[in-house]
Amino acid sequence: MLELKHLKTMLALERGGNLASAADLLFVSQSALSHQLKELESRIGERLFERKSEPLHFTASGQLILNLAHEVLPRVRQAETQLKARLTGEQELRIGIECHACFQWLLPAIACFNQRYPDIRVELQGENLFDGVGELERQGLDLLFTDDRISADNIAYQALGEFELVLVMSVQDMLVSHRVIQPEDLRTRRLLTYPVPLSKLDVFRQFLQPAKCHPQSVKTVANSSVMLQMVAAGLGVAAVPDWLVQDFDRQQLLCTRPLGERGLHKTLYGAYQPAQQSRVEAFLPVVRDSFAALLQGVNGLVREGSA
Repeated sequence: MLELKHLKTMLALERGGNLASAADLLFVSQSALSHQLKELESRIGERLFERKSEPLHFTASGQLILNLAHEVLPRVRQAETQLKARLTGEQELRIGIECHACFQWLLPAIACFNQRYPDIRVELQGENLFDGVGELERQGLDLLFTDDRISADNIAYQALGEFELVLVMSVQDMLVSHRVIQPEDLRTRRLLTYPVPLSKLDVFRQFLQPAKCHPQSVKTVANSSVMLQMVAAGLGVAAVPDWLVQDFDRQQLLCTRPLGERGLHKTLYGAYQPAQQSRVEAFLPVVRDSFAALLQGVNGLVREGSA
């Protein structure tokens, strides 16, 4: 009755929050995805989710299949990885990233690491990491980059650097006149976000929700570059790490403002299980250097702007 494609579809629905976003994540048309879901609902004899809910709300049967997807798909990927390693003899370093923007500093670090350790292949897992550090064991990861530090005896952390989450807007936006952004300022704005549950986004859980505020609308965008171009075109605002906008800022295409009087400051960590320390200890210094180089560019931009 159930196929792997059905499980992947359920994860995409959870991640995207609606049919349109899920279709984009799966690289299929919305009509094709709708047809697949109706076929599956016909097989099980029950709806999988409420069609008019926003964000999407799963039925009991839908949640059952979703839970199965969370359990089965990581095990399938892990088995595929182990089989491939048996054939090639390659060592593999499995890395999870919770932040879509991390690619800006992580990819150069991986390129540098590959030059130093050509026999170790880095495998990235950047989606469906909704359980934070819990994904380390569940998905068989060696290392997870996260800004959420949860005390646990079986998890070790290394701090990689600090950054600030800022609101980015078009240079024509009226909010440019504000020294800082308050939650109420976003009531009339379209907020562009990455396709993850709103409860996992810092701008919601640490800034908007405590003030019981909500933006006028929310639009998910999977690609950071596209998101910033949409902001520059006046199609919305976004809360992103300060390092992400330095090139746009230098070109005076965007403006940034702190979120609240104190700003929203975060620390990036590399999280791993102590038993995996030997597998990650060579990689973390490379990542720390790459992240530090990026932050130095951000700090240099701040000094230029304040001169």
